[in-house]
Amino acid sequence: MLDFIKVGNYSYLDAVQNLRGTMYEDILIDLHHRFKIGDYPKFDIICVNSLFTFFWDKTIDTIKFAKKFLAEGGVLHAGGIAATLVPAEMQREVGADVKIHIGLLDKPTDFGKTDDVIIDTLPPDYSILEEIDYKYPASDAYFGYTTRGCIRNCEFCAVKILEPVYKDYVDIRNQLLQAESRFGTKQYLLLMDNNVLASAEFDKIIDDLKSCGFAKNSTYISADEYDIAVKNLRDGFNDRAYINKIVRLYDELDKKLSEDEAGKFYIERESRCLLYVVSATKEKILDLDSIARPLFEKYFKQHKRTHYIDFNQGLDARLIVKYEDRMERLAEINIKPLRIAFDHYEQCDIYEKAVRLAAKYKIRNMSNYMLYNFHDTPDDLYLRLKLNIDLCEELNLALYAFPMKYHPLRDTEYFRNRDYIGKHWNRKFIRAIQAILNVIKGKVGRGREFFEKAFGKNLAEFHNLLWMPETMIIYRKKYEDK
Repeated sequence: MLDFIKVGNYSYLDAVQNLRGTMYEDILIDLHHRFKIGDYPKFDIICVNSLFTFFWDKTIDTIKFAKKFLAEGGVLHAGGIAATLVPAEMQREVGADVKIHIGLLDKPTDFGKTDDVIIDTLPPDYSILEEIDYKYPASDAYFGYTTRGCIRNCEFCAVKILEPVYKDYVDIRNQLLQAESRFGTKQYLLLMDNNVLASAEFDKIIDDLKSCGFAKNSTYISADEYDIAVKNLRDGFNDRAYINKIVRLYDELDKKLSEDEAGKFYIERESRCLLYVVSATKEKILDLDSIARPLFEKYFKQHKRTHYIDFNQGLDARLIVKYEDRMERLAEINIKPLRIAFDHYEQCDIYEKAVRLAAKYKIRNMSNYMLYNFHDTPDDLYLRLKLNIDLCEELNLALYAFPMKYHPLRDTEYFRNRDYIGKHWNRKFIRAIQAILNVIKGKVGRGREFFEKAFGKNLAEFHNLLWMPETMIIYRKKYEDK
Protein backbone atom coordinates (compact mmCIF):
# COMPACT_ATOMS: atom_id res chain seq x y z
CA MET A 1 0.00 0.00 0.00
CA LEU A 2 2.87 2.35 0.78
CA ASP A 3 4.37 1.58 -2.61
CA PHE A 4 1.08 2.52 -4.28
CA ILE A 5 1.01 5.84 -2.43
CA LYS A 6 4.58 6.52 -3.56
CA VAL A 7 4.26 5.67 -7.26
CA GLY A 8 0.55 5.10 -8.04
CA ASN A 9 1.08 1.76 -9.79
CA TYR A 10 -2.17 -0.25 -9.56
CA SER A 11 -0.26 -3.56 -9.52
CA TYR A 12 0.57 -2.82 -5.89
CA LEU A 13 -3.15 -2.71 -5.09
CA ASP A 14 -3.71 -5.99 -6.91
CA ALA A 15 -1.07 -7.60 -4.71
CA VAL A 16 -3.17 -6.83 -1.62
CA GLN A 17 -5.89 -9.44 -1.43
CA ASN A 18 -9.50 -8.18 -1.64
CA LEU A 19 -8.46 -4.52 -1.77
CA ARG A 20 -9.69 -3.66 -5.26
CA GLY A 21 -13.28 -2.51 -5.33
CA THR A 22 -13.41 -1.69 -1.61
CA MET A 23 -13.39 1.59 0.30
CA TYR A 24 -9.69 1.03 1.03
CA GLU A 25 -8.91 1.42 -2.66
CA ASP A 26 -10.67 4.80 -2.65
CA ILE A 27 -8.77 5.91 0.46
CA LEU A 28 -5.41 4.93 -1.02
CA ILE A 29 -6.17 6.64 -4.31
CA ASP A 30 -7.06 9.79 -2.39
CA LEU A 31 -3.81 9.61 -0.40
CA HIS A 32 -1.81 9.07 -3.58
CA HIS A 33 -3.51 12.03 -5.25
CA ARG A 34 -2.92 14.36 -2.33
CA PHE A 35 0.71 13.55 -1.73
CA LYS A 36 1.76 12.86 -5.30
CA ILE A 37 0.65 16.19 -6.72
CA GLY A 38 1.45 18.21 -3.62
CA ASP A 39 -2.09 19.04 -2.50
CA TYR A 40 -0.91 19.69 1.06
CA PRO A 41 -2.94 21.38 3.80
CA LYS A 42 -1.99 25.05 4.10
CA PHE A 43 -1.30 27.08 7.22
CA ASP A 44 -0.94 30.81 7.93
CA ILE A 45 1.74 30.30 10.59
CA ILE A 46 4.25 27.44 10.77
CA CYS A 47 6.86 27.15 13.54
CA VAL A 48 9.81 24.78 13.24
CA ASN A 49 11.85 23.99 16.35
CA SER A 50 15.55 23.21 15.92
CA LEU A 51 17.61 20.94 18.15
CA PHE A 52 21.38 20.70 18.48
CA THR A 53 23.50 21.99 15.64
CA PHE A 54 24.98 18.60 14.74
CA PHE A 55 21.54 17.73 13.28
CA TRP A 56 22.08 20.68 10.95
CA ASP A 57 21.34 19.09 7.57
CA LYS A 58 18.09 17.48 8.78
CA THR A 59 17.04 20.74 10.41
CA ILE A 60 17.61 22.79 7.25
CA ASP A 61 15.83 20.20 5.10
CA THR A 62 12.86 20.18 7.48
CA ILE A 63 12.52 23.96 7.42
CA LYS A 64 12.65 24.03 3.63
CA PHE A 65 10.11 21.20 3.40
CA ALA A 66 7.75 23.07 5.73
CA LYS A 67 7.47 25.82 3.12
CA LYS A 68 5.25 23.47 1.06
CA PHE A 69 2.57 23.79 3.75
CA LEU A 70 2.59 27.58 3.93
CA ALA A 71 -0.49 29.44 2.72
CA GLU A 72 -0.09 32.47 0.47
CA GLY A 73 0.97 35.36 2.68
CA GLY A 74 1.77 33.01 5.56
CA VAL A 75 4.81 33.20 7.84
CA LEU A 76 7.33 30.46 8.61
CA HIS A 77 9.24 30.82 11.89
CA ALA A 78 12.35 28.81 12.83
CA GLY A 79 13.56 28.86 16.42
CA GLY A 80 15.05 26.68 19.12
CA ILE A 81 18.62 25.75 20.00
CA ALA A 82 20.38 25.80 16.62
CA ALA A 83 18.49 28.91 15.50
CA THR A 84 19.59 30.74 18.65
CA LEU A 85 23.22 29.60 18.55
CA VAL A 86 23.93 30.24 14.85
CA PRO A 87 21.08 32.41 13.52
CA ALA A 88 23.05 34.00 10.67
CA GLU A 89 24.13 30.63 9.26
CA MET A 90 20.57 29.33 9.47
CA GLN A 91 19.12 32.43 7.78
CA ARG A 92 21.61 32.10 4.95
CA GLU A 93 20.67 28.46 4.25
CA VAL A 94 16.89 28.53 4.68
CA GLY A 95 16.31 31.79 2.83
CA ALA A 96 15.22 35.32 3.65
CA ASP A 97 11.53 34.33 3.65
CA VAL A 98 11.95 32.44 6.96
CA LYS A 99 11.84 34.42 10.21
CA ILE A 100 14.53 33.27 12.66
CA HIS A 101 13.49 33.50 16.31
CA ILE A 102 16.32 33.85 18.82
CA GLY A 103 15.90 32.75 22.44
CA LEU A 104 12.83 31.78 24.43
CA LEU A 105 9.15 32.42 23.73
CA ASP A 106 8.81 34.40 26.94
CA LYS A 107 7.14 37.60 25.73
CA PRO A 108 3.42 38.08 25.00
CA THR A 109 4.27 39.70 21.65
CA ASP A 110 6.11 36.62 20.28
CA PHE A 111 4.97 35.75 16.73
CA GLY A 112 3.09 39.05 16.60
CA LYS A 113 0.44 37.96 19.12
CA THR A 114 -1.88 40.59 20.57
CA ASP A 115 -2.96 38.73 23.74
CA ASP A 116 -1.10 38.49 27.06
CA VAL A 117 -0.39 34.74 26.89
CA ILE A 118 3.29 33.82 27.32
CA ILE A 119 3.94 30.68 25.28
CA ASP A 120 6.84 29.57 27.47
CA THR A 121 4.48 29.14 30.44
CA LEU A 122 2.01 26.90 28.59
CA PRO A 123 2.06 23.12 29.12
CA PRO A 124 3.28 21.06 26.15
CA ASP A 125 0.71 19.47 23.85
CA TYR A 126 1.29 15.83 24.78
CA SER A 127 -1.24 14.66 22.19
CA ILE A 128 1.38 14.94 19.44
CA LEU A 129 2.99 11.81 20.90
CA GLU A 130 -0.18 9.91 19.93
CA GLU A 131 0.20 10.91 16.27
CA ILE A 132 3.35 8.85 15.77
CA ASP A 133 3.88 5.09 15.63
CA TYR A 134 7.16 5.38 17.52
CA LYS A 135 6.77 4.81 21.28
CA TYR A 136 8.46 7.80 22.90
CA PRO A 137 10.38 6.56 26.00
CA ALA A 138 9.15 9.44 28.18
CA SER A 139 5.53 9.29 27.00
CA ASP A 140 4.31 8.89 30.59
CA ALA A 141 5.98 12.07 31.79
CA TYR A 142 5.23 15.75 32.22
CA PHE A 143 7.90 18.17 31.00
CA GLY A 144 8.49 21.54 32.60
CA TYR A 145 10.69 24.07 34.34
CA THR A 146 10.72 25.54 37.83
CA THR A 147 13.57 27.94 36.99
CA ARG A 148 15.23 29.27 33.86
CA GLY A 149 18.88 29.88 33.06
CA CYS A 150 22.00 29.29 35.15
CA ILE A 151 24.26 31.38 37.38
CA ARG A 152 27.38 29.72 35.90
CA ASN A 153 29.08 30.59 32.65
CA CYS A 154 30.85 27.33 31.78
CA GLU A 155 32.94 27.49 28.63
CA PHE A 156 31.47 24.30 27.19
CA CYS A 157 27.81 25.18 27.86
CA ALA A 158 25.29 27.06 25.70
CA VAL A 159 22.74 27.85 28.43
CA LYS A 160 23.98 31.44 28.86
CA ILE A 161 23.09 32.03 25.21
CA LEU A 162 19.82 30.10 25.19
CA GLU A 163 18.54 31.35 28.57
CA PRO A 164 20.71 34.40 29.38
CA VAL A 165 18.70 35.66 32.38
CA TYR A 166 18.46 33.50 35.49
CA LYS A 167 14.83 33.29 36.64
CA ASP A 168 14.43 32.06 40.21
CA TYR A 169 10.88 30.78 39.92
CA VAL A 170 8.50 29.39 37.31
CA ASP A 171 5.08 28.30 38.58
CA ILE A 172 4.85 24.62 37.62
CA ARG A 173 1.53 24.03 39.37
CA ASN A 174 -0.77 25.54 36.77
CA GLN A 175 1.00 23.70 33.94
CA LEU A 176 0.55 20.36 35.71
CA LEU A 177 -3.12 21.03 36.46
CA GLN A 178 -3.82 21.95 32.84
CA ALA A 179 -1.95 18.93 31.52
CA GLU A 180 -3.67 16.54 33.91
CA SER A 181 -7.15 17.79 33.02
CA ARG A 182 -6.54 17.21 29.31
CA PHE A 183 -4.12 14.26 29.18
CA GLY A 184 -4.57 12.48 32.51
CA THR A 185 -2.13 11.94 35.36
CA LYS A 186 1.40 10.96 34.37
CA GLN A 187 3.91 9.05 36.45
CA TYR A 188 7.04 11.12 35.90
CA LEU A 189 7.87 14.81 36.03
CA LEU A 190 10.96 15.67 33.97
CA LEU A 191 12.21 19.10 35.01
CA MET A 192 14.62 20.68 32.54
CA ASP A 193 16.05 23.28 34.95
CA ASN A 194 19.70 24.05 34.32
CA ASN A 195 20.54 24.98 37.93
CA VAL A 196 17.58 24.78 40.28
CA LEU A 197 19.78 24.77 43.40
CA ALA A 198 20.79 28.36 42.69
CA SER A 199 17.23 29.60 43.13
CA ALA A 200 16.42 31.96 46.00
CA GLU A 201 12.92 30.42 45.82
CA PHE A 202 14.14 26.84 46.21
CA ASP A 203 11.99 26.12 49.27
CA LYS A 204 8.90 27.39 47.44
CA ILE A 205 9.71 25.14 44.48
CA ILE A 206 9.95 22.07 46.71
CA ASP A 207 6.65 23.01 48.39
CA ASP A 208 5.01 23.35 44.96
CA LEU A 209 6.23 19.93 43.87
CA LYS A 210 4.98 18.32 47.06
CA SER A 211 1.58 19.98 46.72
CA CYS A 212 1.30 18.61 43.16
CA GLY A 213 1.59 15.02 44.43
CA PHE A 214 5.33 14.43 44.13
CA ALA A 215 6.17 14.20 47.82
CA LYS A 216 8.26 11.28 49.04
CA ASN A 217 6.40 7.98 48.50
CA SER A 218 3.36 9.76 47.03
CA THR A 219 1.10 7.65 44.81
CA TYR A 220 -1.66 8.18 42.27
CA ILE A 221 -4.18 6.12 40.31
CA SER A 222 -3.08 5.42 36.74
CA ALA A 223 -4.93 7.23 33.96
CA ASP A 224 -7.74 5.60 31.96
CA GLU A 225 -6.20 5.96 28.50
CA TYR A 226 -9.35 4.92 26.67
CA ASP A 227 -11.54 7.39 28.53
CA ILE A 228 -9.05 10.23 27.94
CA ALA A 229 -8.90 9.47 24.21
CA VAL A 230 -12.70 9.37 23.84
CA LYS A 231 -13.10 12.56 25.88
CA ASN A 232 -10.62 14.41 23.67
CA LEU A 233 -12.37 13.14 20.54
CA ARG A 234 -15.69 14.43 21.85
CA ASP A 235 -14.01 17.78 22.57
CA GLY A 236 -12.53 17.90 19.07
CA PHE A 237 -9.01 18.06 20.49
CA ASN A 238 -6.53 16.69 17.91
CA ASP A 239 -8.77 14.13 16.22
CA ARG A 240 -5.88 12.67 14.24
CA ALA A 241 -3.92 11.86 17.39
CA TYR A 242 -6.76 10.22 19.26
CA ILE A 243 -8.13 8.27 16.30
CA ASN A 244 -4.63 6.81 16.06
CA LYS A 245 -4.59 6.19 19.82
CA ILE A 246 -8.01 4.49 19.90
CA VAL A 247 -7.16 2.08 17.08
CA ARG A 248 -3.95 1.10 18.90
CA LEU A 249 -5.96 0.56 22.10
CA TYR A 250 -8.43 -1.60 20.19
CA ASP A 251 -5.51 -3.79 19.07
CA GLU A 252 -4.23 -4.05 22.66
CA LEU A 253 -7.71 -4.93 23.90
CA ASP A 254 -8.05 -7.64 21.26
CA LYS A 255 -5.09 -9.51 22.78
CA LYS A 256 -6.85 -9.67 26.16
CA LEU A 257 -10.29 -10.79 24.98
CA SER A 258 -11.59 -14.32 25.08
CA GLU A 259 -11.96 -16.04 21.73
CA ASP A 260 -15.71 -15.40 21.63
CA GLU A 261 -15.36 -11.76 22.69
CA ALA A 262 -12.54 -11.18 20.21
CA GLY A 263 -14.63 -12.52 17.34
CA LYS A 264 -17.61 -10.32 18.16
CA PHE A 265 -15.47 -7.25 18.73
CA TYR A 266 -13.68 -7.81 15.41
CA ILE A 267 -17.01 -7.91 13.56
CA GLU A 268 -18.13 -4.67 15.24
CA ARG A 269 -14.86 -2.96 14.30
CA GLU A 270 -14.92 -4.27 10.75
CA SER A 271 -18.50 -3.12 10.15
CA ARG A 272 -17.44 0.41 11.13
CA CYS A 273 -14.11 0.32 9.24
CA LEU A 274 -12.20 0.61 12.53
CA LEU A 275 -9.61 -2.08 11.91
CA TYR A 276 -7.06 0.40 10.56
CA VAL A 277 -6.21 4.00 11.30
CA VAL A 278 -6.43 4.98 7.63
CA SER A 279 -10.14 4.11 7.46
CA ALA A 280 -11.17 5.02 11.03
CA THR A 281 -13.32 8.07 11.75
CA LYS A 282 -14.23 9.87 14.94
CA GLU A 283 -17.93 9.32 14.37
CA LYS A 284 -17.55 5.54 14.07
CA ILE A 285 -15.31 5.39 17.16
CA LEU A 286 -17.91 7.24 19.21
CA ASP A 287 -20.60 4.96 17.78
CA LEU A 288 -18.65 1.91 19.02
CA ASP A 289 -18.08 3.42 22.49
CA SER A 290 -21.09 1.72 24.11
CA ILE A 291 -19.64 -1.66 23.10
CA ALA A 292 -15.94 -0.94 23.61
CA ARG A 293 -16.11 0.88 26.95
CA PRO A 294 -17.40 -2.09 29.03
CA LEU A 295 -14.62 -4.25 27.57
CA PHE A 296 -11.95 -1.70 28.45
CA GLU A 297 -13.35 -1.37 31.96
CA LYS A 298 -13.21 -5.16 32.31
CA TYR A 299 -9.71 -5.77 30.99
CA PHE A 300 -7.83 -2.50 31.61
CA LYS A 301 -7.67 -1.92 35.34
CA GLN A 302 -6.32 1.28 36.85
CA HIS A 303 -3.56 0.74 39.37
CA LYS A 304 -1.88 2.63 42.18
CA ARG A 305 1.52 3.90 41.10
CA THR A 306 4.36 5.97 42.52
CA HIS A 307 5.17 9.46 41.25
CA TYR A 308 8.79 10.31 40.42
CA ILE A 309 10.68 13.54 39.72
CA ASP A 310 13.81 13.82 37.61
CA PHE A 311 15.79 17.06 37.40
CA ASN A 312 16.93 15.89 34.01
CA GLN A 313 19.71 18.39 33.35
CA GLY A 314 21.64 17.55 36.51
CA LEU A 315 22.36 19.36 39.79
CA ASP A 316 25.35 21.52 40.70
CA ALA A 317 27.60 19.62 43.15
CA ARG A 318 29.16 22.90 44.35
CA LEU A 319 25.77 24.17 45.52
CA ILE A 320 24.88 20.85 47.14
CA VAL A 321 27.97 21.14 49.31
CA LYS A 322 27.36 24.83 49.98
CA TYR A 323 23.69 24.40 50.93
CA GLU A 324 23.29 21.06 52.71
CA ASP A 325 19.75 22.01 53.74
CA ARG A 326 18.76 21.95 50.06
CA MET A 327 19.80 18.32 49.76
CA GLU A 328 17.69 17.62 52.84
CA ARG A 329 14.74 19.26 51.13
CA LEU A 330 15.32 17.34 47.90
CA ALA A 331 14.91 14.18 49.96
CA GLU A 332 11.33 15.29 50.72
CA ILE A 333 10.27 14.67 47.11
CA ASN A 334 10.30 11.43 45.17
CA ILE A 335 13.42 12.20 43.16
CA LYS A 336 14.65 9.34 40.97
CA PRO A 337 17.33 9.47 39.90
CA LEU A 338 19.26 12.29 41.54
CA ARG A 339 21.57 13.58 38.80
CA ILE A 340 24.79 15.33 39.80
CA ALA A 341 27.08 16.69 37.10
CA PHE A 342 30.72 15.51 37.24
CA ASP A 343 32.37 17.24 34.31
CA HIS A 344 35.89 17.79 35.66
CA TYR A 345 38.12 15.43 37.65
CA GLU A 346 39.53 18.47 39.47
CA GLN A 347 36.14 18.69 41.23
CA CYS A 348 36.26 15.11 42.51
CA ASP A 349 36.35 16.15 46.19
CA ILE A 350 33.27 18.37 45.80
CA TYR A 351 31.48 15.72 43.77
CA GLU A 352 32.23 13.02 46.34
CA LYS A 353 30.93 15.23 49.19
CA ALA A 354 27.72 15.84 47.22
CA VAL A 355 27.17 12.11 46.71
CA ARG A 356 27.81 11.40 50.38
CA LEU A 357 25.29 14.09 51.37
CA ALA A 358 22.67 12.49 49.12
CA ALA A 359 23.33 9.11 50.73
CA LYS A 360 23.09 10.74 54.17
CA TYR A 361 19.52 11.78 53.36
CA LYS A 362 18.59 8.31 52.05
CA ILE A 363 18.73 9.10 48.32
CA ARG A 364 20.23 5.98 46.77
CA ASN A 365 19.21 6.13 43.11
CA MET A 366 21.66 8.47 41.41
CA SER A 367 23.01 9.27 38.00
CA ASN A 368 25.40 11.73 36.47
CA TYR A 369 26.59 13.20 33.22
CA MET A 370 30.32 13.11 32.52
CA LEU A 371 31.71 15.46 29.92
CA TYR A 372 34.72 14.17 28.03
CA ASN A 373 36.72 15.28 24.98
CA PHE A 374 36.85 18.85 26.34
CA HIS A 375 39.95 19.95 28.33
CA ASP A 376 40.12 16.57 30.08
CA THR A 377 42.34 13.59 29.34
CA PRO A 378 41.22 9.96 28.84
CA ASP A 379 42.71 9.23 32.28
CA ASP A 380 40.40 11.86 33.80
CA LEU A 381 37.36 10.05 32.43
CA TYR A 382 38.54 6.68 33.75
CA LEU A 383 39.21 8.06 37.23
CA ARG A 384 35.79 9.71 37.42
CA LEU A 385 34.09 6.47 36.40
CA LYS A 386 36.13 4.51 38.91
CA LEU A 387 35.22 6.91 41.71
CA ASN A 388 31.55 6.13 41.04
CA ILE A 389 32.26 2.41 41.39
CA ASP A 390 34.06 2.99 44.69
CA LEU A 391 31.17 5.09 46.05
CA CYS A 392 28.58 2.53 44.96
CA GLU A 393 30.38 -0.20 46.89
CA GLU A 394 30.99 1.85 50.01
CA LEU A 395 27.58 3.55 50.26
CA ASN A 396 25.42 0.83 48.64
CA LEU A 397 24.19 3.13 45.89
CA ALA A 398 22.74 2.60 42.44
CA LEU A 399 24.81 5.24 40.66
CA TYR A 400 24.88 5.34 36.86
CA ALA A 401 27.21 7.49 34.77
CA PHE A 402 26.48 8.76 31.26
CA PRO A 403 29.70 9.84 29.53
CA MET A 404 28.87 12.59 27.03
CA LYS A 405 31.26 13.64 24.28
CA TYR A 406 31.92 17.37 24.12
CA HIS A 407 31.05 19.07 20.88
CA PRO A 408 31.37 22.80 20.10
CA LEU A 409 27.92 24.06 19.15
CA ARG A 410 28.89 27.41 17.62
CA ASP A 411 32.32 26.80 16.08
CA THR A 412 32.03 27.51 12.34
CA GLU A 413 34.06 24.41 11.46
CA TYR A 414 32.33 21.92 13.73
CA PHE A 415 28.78 23.03 14.48
CA ARG A 416 27.41 21.05 11.49
CA ASN A 417 29.01 17.73 12.44
CA ARG A 418 30.45 15.65 15.29
CA ASP A 419 34.06 15.63 14.14
CA TYR A 420 35.64 17.70 16.91
CA ILE A 421 38.55 16.06 18.76
CA GLY A 422 39.74 17.56 22.08
CA LYS A 423 43.37 18.56 22.53
CA HIS A 424 44.14 15.55 24.79
CA TRP A 425 42.20 13.06 22.65
CA ASN A 426 42.52 11.50 19.23
CA ARG A 427 40.08 9.80 16.88
CA LYS A 428 41.16 6.29 17.95
CA PHE A 429 40.50 7.01 21.64
CA ILE A 430 37.10 8.58 20.86
CA ARG A 431 36.10 5.55 18.80
CA ALA A 432 37.28 3.20 21.56
CA ILE A 433 35.13 4.95 24.20
CA GLN A 434 32.15 4.97 21.84
CA ALA A 435 32.62 1.26 21.11
CA ILE A 436 32.56 0.46 24.83
CA LEU A 437 29.52 2.69 25.42
CA ASN A 438 27.65 1.13 22.50
CA VAL A 439 28.03 -2.30 24.06
CA ILE A 440 26.84 -1.14 27.49
CA LYS A 441 23.99 1.02 26.07
CA GLY A 442 25.62 4.32 26.94
CA LYS A 443 25.59 4.04 30.73
CA VAL A 444 28.14 2.79 33.23
CA GLY A 445 26.44 1.17 36.21
CA ARG A 446 27.46 -0.26 39.56
CA GLY A 447 29.52 -3.43 39.86
CA ARG A 448 33.29 -3.52 39.97
CA GLU A 449 33.64 -6.70 37.92
CA PHE A 450 31.50 -5.26 35.15
CA PHE A 451 33.39 -1.96 35.18
CA GLU A 452 36.82 -3.56 35.13
CA LYS A 453 35.80 -5.76 32.22
CA ALA A 454 34.56 -2.76 30.24
CA PHE A 455 37.25 -0.19 31.12
CA GLY A 456 40.10 -2.14 32.73
CA LYS A 457 41.26 -2.77 36.29
CA ASN A 458 43.68 0.14 36.24
CA LEU A 459 44.96 2.89 33.97
CA ALA A 460 47.44 0.55 32.26
CA GLU A 461 44.65 -1.83 31.21
CA PHE A 462 42.50 1.15 30.20
CA HIS A 463 45.31 2.39 27.92
CA ASN A 464 45.52 -1.04 26.30
CA LEU A 465 41.79 -0.92 25.60
CA LEU A 466 42.06 2.51 24.02
CA TRP A 467 44.60 1.17 21.51
CA MET A 468 42.77 -2.11 20.89
CA PRO A 469 41.11 -2.51 17.45
CA GLU A 470 37.47 -1.50 17.63
CA THR A 471 36.13 -4.90 16.60
CA MET A 472 38.12 -6.58 19.36
CA ILE A 473 36.71 -4.12 21.91
CA ILE A 474 33.11 -4.86 20.91
CA TYR A 475 33.58 -8.64 20.58
CA ARG A 476 36.18 -8.98 23.32
CA LYS A 477 34.83 -12.18 24.82
CA LYS A 478 34.84 -13.90 21.44
CA TYR A 479 38.50 -13.08 20.87
CA GLU A 480 39.52 -13.87 24.46
CA ASP A 481 37.87 -17.30 24.23
CA LYS A 482 39.87 -18.04 21.09
